[in-house]
Amino acid sequence: MNSSRLISTMAVALLCSSGIFQPAFSHSGVAHDRWNPAHLKNLPPEIRAVVQKWEAACGGPIAAAQQFALYLTVPGAEFVALHFDDFRCGNKSVHCGTTGCLHEVYVANEGRYRRVLTVHARDIRLLRDQNAAMVEISGVNGEIRALRWNGSRFVE
Repeated sequence: MNSSRLISTMAVALLCSSGIFQPAFSHSGVAHDRWNPAHLKNLPPEIRAVVQKWEAACGGPIAAAQQFALYLTVPGAEFVALHFDDFRCGNKSVHCGTTGCLHEVYVANEGRYRRVLTVHARDIRLLRDQNAAMVEISGVNGEIRALRWNGSRFVE
């Protein structure tokens, strides 16, 4: 093997091992289907029931991408953030508008989930700060707000 080919092979191996390149597979190892029904079916039952109600407003079948529901666990709480920009709906205007798309955050209390945050934004991220949960809200104009979980709700 010549030296340039060896260097190229080593560079690709390094990039793959660093996580920059990832295969196009879901966690189950099957080819990724952006609108796989499992993305909704795997939601906790209470959250799935709330999401299913969108079908009427959407005017037909709904679906979700893999990044629709993202989870964060901190000591004493588990959070689920729903990103409606990754939600397929025939009438997207029911959950997305000029202020961004709907995002909801749920927390598990004694095994049951309740909604603790509803916001229209460009994006939100659940973050861990030491052992506390935070949510970072990105507005459509580039502004960013950070809210911290106080045990019952997110506060500034």
